[in-house]
Amino acid sequence: MAETKQRLKRIPMSKEEFAKLPEGPPFYDYIGGEAIEVNRPSGKHQKIIVRVCNRLMDHLYERRLGDVWADIDVLLPTGDVVGPDLSFLLAEHLDRYDEEKGDIIGVPDLVVEVLSPTTREYDRVEKMRVYHRAGVPWVWLIDQETLTIEEFRWTQDGYLLVQAVKAGETFRPKLFPELEINLKTLLGE
Repeated sequence: MAETKQRLKRIPMSKEEFAKLPEGPPFYDYIGGEAIEVNRPSGKHQKIIVRVCNRLMDHLYERRLGDVWADIDVLLPTGDVVGPDLSFLLAEHLDRYDEEKGDIIGVPDLVVEVLSPTTREYDRVEKMRVYHRAGVPWVWLIDQETLTIEEFRWTQDGYLLVQAVKAGETFRPKLFPELEINLKTLLGE
């Protein structure tokens, strides 16, 4: 499938103006003084998020490791506001979840982005820079077209690709060594 390259709509505004935007759609991230419109995900994108989230939740809850949320606003200490597809907090960092606001305030221990044709470059380049600047320790990128899962670990110089797993192979993340995800099987493909 040919990659669709589309420029995302960007609206310069203050953080105060951003905070007053109504709940989406449309949905926005707030990075570097701009509201960046992110597209509504496709059915396949949503299916990947739900299946991976459920698999993570089952694993985490059994072991009391922490909690995971889909499409939650994350207010990073850098002032940027992002909405990763999945966000995870270790049990000892659950105080970063603001129950009243329904947001994570601070740095998640893991973010997962499902790459769509329209946001692939934005997620892979710009959001990765934002996550690195904020100190997010782990990032997973899942390509919805190829079902490749990439696991990145924060280093001072940038993210280090720890592993890349192709469709049909079993992903065993370093953050959760006992967890196994075969995305193709998980999606029933």
